Amino acid sequence: MQKTLNEYNSYTVAEGPLKVAKIQVMHGANYFSAGPIVLIRLNLGEYNEVFTNKIPGFPEKLQTAIPSLYQHHCSVGKEGGFLLRVNEGTLLGHVLEHVAIELQTLAGMDVGYGKTRSTLEEGVYNIIFRYFDEVAGVYAGKAAVNLINSLLLNTEFNSKEVIDDLIDIREKRLFGPSTQAIVNEADKRKIPWIRLDTYNLVQLGTGKYHKRIRATITSDTSLIAVETADNKYLTSVMLEDAGIPVPETIRSEQIENIIAFSKRIQKPIVVKPCEGYLGKNLLLNLKTEDDIKLAFTLAKEYDELVLAQQHIEGKSFRLLVIDYKFVAATELTPAFIKGDGALNIQQLIDKLNAETERQYGDKGKLTKFKSDEITEKLFAIHNYNYASILPKDEILYLENSGNMKLGGSASDVTAMVHPFNIFLAERAAQTIGLNVAGVDIITPDIATPINENGGVVLEVNAAPDFRMHLNPTYGKGHNVAKNLVDMLFPEKNNTRVLIFSITGTAGKTITATLLNYCLQKEGYITGMTTSDGLFINGRCLMKGDMTYPEKASLVLKDSTIECAILETSREGILRRGIGYKFADIGIVLNLHDDHVGVDDIKYIEDLAYAKSVVAEEVYEEGYSILNADNELVLDMKNRIYSKLVLFSKDATNKEVSAHILKGGLAVNIKDDAVYLYRKTKAEKIIDLVNVPLTFGNKAKFMYDEILAATAAMAAYGIASENIAKYLKEFCPSPENLPGRMNLINVKDFKVLLDNAHNRVNFEGLKDFLSNFTEEKIGVMDAAGDRSDEEIMNLGALAAETYNHLIFYEGIDDRGREAGNITALLKQGAISKGFKKENIKVITDHREAVSTALSLGAKGKLIVILSARPEEIIELIKHIN
Repeated sequence: MQKTLNEYNSYTVAEGPLKVAKIQVMHGANYFSAGPIVLIRLNLGEYNEVFTNKIPGFPEKLQTAIPSLYQHHCSVGKEGGFLLRVNEGTLLGHVLEHVAIELQTLAGMDVGYGKTRSTLEEGVYNIIFRYFDEVAGVYAGKAAVNLINSLLLNTEFNSKEVIDDLIDIREKRLFGPSTQAIVNEADKRKIPWIRLDTYNLVQLGTGKYHKRIRATITSDTSLIAVETADNKYLTSVMLEDAGIPVPETIRSEQIENIIAFSKRIQKPIVVKPCEGYLGKNLLLNLKTEDDIKLAFTLAKEYDELVLAQQHIEGKSFRLLVIDYKFVAATELTPAFIKGDGALNIQQLIDKLNAETERQYGDKGKLTKFKSDEITEKLFAIHNYNYASILPKDEILYLENSGNMKLGGSASDVTAMVHPFNIFLAERAAQTIGLNVAGVDIITPDIATPINENGGVVLEVNAAPDFRMHLNPTYGKGHNVAKNLVDMLFPEKNNTRVLIFSITGTAGKTITATLLNYCLQKEGYITGMTTSDGLFINGRCLMKGDMTYPEKASLVLKDSTIECAILETSREGILRRGIGYKFADIGIVLNLHDDHVGVDDIKYIEDLAYAKSVVAEEVYEEGYSILNADNELVLDMKNRIYSKLVLFSKDATNKEVSAHILKGGLAVNIKDDAVYLYRKTKAEKIIDLVNVPLTFGNKAKFMYDEILAATAAMAAYGIASENIAKYLKEFCPSPENLPGRMNLINVKDFKVLLDNAHNRVNFEGLKDFLSNFTEEKIGVMDAAGDRSDEEIMNLGALAAETYNHLIFYEGIDDRGREAGNITALLKQGAISKGFKKENIKVITDHREAVSTALSLGAKGKLIVILSARPEEIIELIKHIN
């Protein structure tokens, strides 16, 4: 029995030797992979460092449980390679990776990628594997753990049930064949796409250029046309008025009128609901009053209005029209069985479904047939039931419709269609107004004009299934998805907005905000995500940390924006992946050892590898902008596929000089001015003293942001004089850059509001504040996700910077006990000889700020470090 998605989601890992610490899904490029993955953090427990060849009987039991694992090459590079590794000895984490992959493959989802990585915790491993659908991927991972535990405990495990469940998830969750083909075609053209629901609603392209599809209905498809096509009677009338051959048709709510119609035309009739699809409640070739009454009752179950048509003998053809042009045609044959005089109807159906190419759902060459009410009505008309023995050579159709979803088959006839019939199909689509239409024709021969052979156009269908054309049962397939994408995105039309992605240890938000300002000044409607919020055209729609992939996706879905500026955080990359396929400009500002020791990042090189995703996932024609002063950032140039841009604070940087000589784009600082180099030519952009972000060239820690933004604007093609103008205009005011280097005059003293939160920020701020002669009062906290040593070091740096300190309780304590963070900060400050009496500890954030502001007087500078600038600005306004 099939389960609900909630049941699949709640599937649990049973108790066993192997334990799952966490399962996490990454949707975009990430630390481990360029594509989406499931990560299982697995504790091997008593089996840590126990190799498979030392576990009695394990290799044999594993091969018996999943024989198809033989096909896994692993590092050996040939079939049987993985099982050879198991026999020679490998860890169980490696086994889990392969089992999770194979369970998905056996369910028709051939993911084929996995990795096993050690963590900072002894005996705990990160098991990484790809997925097509995250529900299926997580389910397969849990099932793989349960399977391996069952082998270790010698308990039963039903692999077939798991595979059946995964097939069911696949059918419930994966795109249908039509949607998948369109998405594949979009991928070929580098058109990004975003799934908008759990079915087939998809956005193709981004921002103002996007289009939407639901299966084969597009955002350009006329709603009136779809409604017209659903009304079979109205369709028939409109086609007849357009001179297109159609069967004689009536509609009625009364059975008497249907019977009278049958008597009048003296020919078999078809009875069906006036509105419907997939041949719902349709019966054909009705000759007797009893059959007509049966069909009428069936049709009434679906629609009050019943349609009756003259039954036309002939073959059934589907002609596909896209953008009002014929593109492909198939002959459709309903599912049928052929009697042998021995087997009953149910046995013949079972034999039919046993055919190799028949699969559950609509993803295979043929679909397994499933009896429905129409099947049973057809049996009744012939006085058959499932136990009836079908006479030898008698053919019994199991459905009236040849639709492949109902078990029918399709034969490609595209090359056979007569030009006049093509003309009629295109005219039918134009008459109804459908830009994507499936035109159904009944005729003895599609190769001759239907107005000469008695054929008719039966229906015009909205949302026609592409499967029969993409992958027909017989004959050549046609990539009709290409025609649809051609229609939505004509050649040379834009399909996506420009994406700037920014990462680094320090300065991401400032760089993003500066770029956003400049692009808006250039006249673009922008979307931006930062650690402060989500902004559309300068207006904050959501507050808080928006540097995660799902927030980037929200910006790219926006139908107004022309470019996106995305702050891409370490946390986002490591925990969820990036929120886009590729960027046009990827910026890596800098790299320091902040957060080393978190999220299994053991060394700064690991952190560099994680952040390099932003430099790597850039279109080939795009630009990766790297800080040449940082060796680990500079090394990323060896992993990029896009155009390289370098920036440096040092005019003598050898890497930058070599890059300039090769004609590369670069930006550096020379004689206290920003210089741009393009094709070996140097151009002075602006003196740093004239850039407000530098505070008269005193805030040197702002250089990375200024250089990176200049490089990005130059790469994008913004004129140099405009770059200079925008840099000169952009002030770090509470309006432009809230909470970042906001120097505010309050009565007769000054307040500097900033969000410095790591060693790099603190050191830059310390250097900047050395330019001020005022007595300095520092108000600060620290995030709880840092080590005790890091927090103490921040306290020590604060002691070297300020005359008085007020520590408040961390806004983001990350589970630390109350008072722990402030105690560590205080300990760090005292370790530098800072006097205890010059330190205040105030738990409440607002109270700490208010206390500091109450100490304000002439000759004092109050520096408030906070992640909640709006609250501080309001408190300051209240004082003024």
